[in-house]
Amino acid sequence: MNDNPNGISEDMQALLKKPGLLGVRVDRQSLIKHFFNGCAGITIITLFLIMWSLLRESTGFLPTYRWELSVYRQAGLEYADFIEKPLSEHLALHSKLNRAFNAELNTISRESKLRRDAAFLIKQQIEEKTVLQREPLQEALDAGNTPPEKITALRKTLTEATAAALGSEPLPKLFNESEKKSLTADLLGLQPDVTDMPPFIKSLMDKFIEQDKAGKEKYAAFISALDAFEEASEPITELHDGMKEQVLEVKKAATQQHMAEDAKFKLLEAARAAKTAEKREGFEKDAAQTDINPIDYKTNIDSLITKLPEYESLIPAYKDAVSKAMEGIPQKADTHEARELIDQVRKSFPKHLAHVDESVDHMKAWQWDKPIPLFRALTAFLFGGDWITNSSWQDFYGVIPLFTGSLLIAITALLIALPFSVAAAIYTNQFASPREQEIIKPFIEFIQAIPSVVLGFIGISVLGDLIKETSNIPWLQWIPGFPVQERLNMFNAGLLLALMAIPTMFSLAEDALQNVPRAFSEASEALGATKLQTVFRVIFPASISGVFAAMLLGLGRIIGETMVVLLVAGNRIAIPDFSDGIGAVFQPAHTLTGIIAQELGEVSRGSAHWQALFMVGILLFFISLLINFLSRKVVKRFQLPKI
Repeated sequence: MNDNPNGISEDMQALLKKPGLLGVRVDRQSLIKHFFNGCAGITIITLFLIMWSLLRESTGFLPTYRWELSVYRQAGLEYADFIEKPLSEHLALHSKLNRAFNAELNTISRESKLRRDAAFLIKQQIEEKTVLQREPLQEALDAGNTPPEKITALRKTLTEATAAALGSEPLPKLFNESEKKSLTADLLGLQPDVTDMPPFIKSLMDKFIEQDKAGKEKYAAFISALDAFEEASEPITELHDGMKEQVLEVKKAATQQHMAEDAKFKLLEAARAAKTAEKREGFEKDAAQTDINPIDYKTNIDSLITKLPEYESLIPAYKDAVSKAMEGIPQKADTHEARELIDQVRKSFPKHLAHVDESVDHMKAWQWDKPIPLFRALTAFLFGGDWITNSSWQDFYGVIPLFTGSLLIAITALLIALPFSVAAAIYTNQFASPREQEIIKPFIEFIQAIPSVVLGFIGISVLGDLIKETSNIPWLQWIPGFPVQERLNMFNAGLLLALMAIPTMFSLAEDALQNVPRAFSEASEALGATKLQTVFRVIFPASISGVFAAMLLGLGRIIGETMVVLLVAGNRIAIPDFSDGIGAVFQPAHTLTGIIAQELGEVSRGSAHWQALFMVGILLFFISLLINFLSRKVVKRFQLPKI
């Protein structure tokens, strides 16, 4: 035994230790060390398990998607889509022109339409509130032998219920006092056997019809131009529909062939794994009986190519028709919305005509038998502009629309949350009194306790309507994207995500300010600097690494949020229209997290759609890792030297 300086051996010291829990002697420091090491090990193992599960479920996506893209080309769907693109552009342009026309028409009939709709709405609400009194009267009238006294009593009961409902339902402010009296009289006279429209409500309808007719007469040239623009594409649409029917039949046959090949492969695999010769022979017999009908792709493609001259012959007439229709569109519009939409159409129209000509060049250069390599399936996923599923035409799994939606929402939320959280951290840490700190910090951190689904409900019921109503204020029409067309949009989601990210960013930024050595501020004050100069020229620059880390971790929280964006972002899978500039944030969008939450429970396990969603999960996983990696790099780059 080795003796220690006190003359007591190590074995004797071990014996003198107090018994631990249940009489077991434990080295507490070693136990704590192993506990935290174990937690770190479990975290690493969990990380690898998550990655492994994502990779396992998505392993077959690239070969499956490659096969789908190959059939898309060989069956001729890709060839038909060269015509589909100009037709889709034509439809989008016509939709914008139609919205511009409605905006112009509303300048004449908007007020009468609002008054008519308000009257019908209050009538519907009164009828719903008096349904219990209305039904017995209706039954009595239908019976035919009900005593008149009973019918009179039932009418009186209905009238009293209607009067009570009117007393609890304030009439809209669109009507003056005289009109409210007339409307009240109409509503009190509502009876099941009275089929004629009440006089005052009928006058409102007639007024709207009169103004709507006047508006259509005023914009008759606009209507004619719209009709001509729409009709210009009909011959090409008819040709394209015929091509679609043909190629869809070929795609259906290719899918059946693929299913037969897959079934035969599984039978042969089962035969190899069979333990008895009898079972092996049975599987081999079933595999031999599986019919696989080869598809003659070339014959179908040759038939499609013969329609190219017909398409070429239709193009000059189409271009001439839409160009003449555009001449009938008003050069100046009365409303801001109509002017914006017409300007967008005029800017896009030359590109549309160029795309029509380019479609012919693409069709001539197209090769149906050109192979699609595996990396093409990967690039189509990472850089594809369409996410289309459960389509009778063709499924596409391109994440660019989802990634763009996630990115714009995250940038919006970050631009809103960062100034507020950093400013709140600076004030709380440097200027607030202890009493104020006790109020501010718990109040901000309490926001984290609000469930995201509750914030989503607030975005749907309150914030969305508030944004849309604010956008209709005339003196705010200079803001890009105003007036807002959809109350559920990226800006709505960005506001709520900013609110969710503020506590995280505030806490981390405040900790970064707190960790600046006191010697820095003391030296600054000793040199005669004011409090503001010390904070913004010394303390804040010294804590910039922590602030950047707070921003990146807040960004990670924003990117990973699901419920809020699923409820209030609008869920439109499309690349935003950036012609509005920063006003694009007022458009609906979908996100990477939202698409997983929305679609994963509705797809069959193992399908290409299922695998694509797990590929989205892998992409999100790497984005989160990248954000955390950058935050650590930023902290190390700007870390203060240890004193």
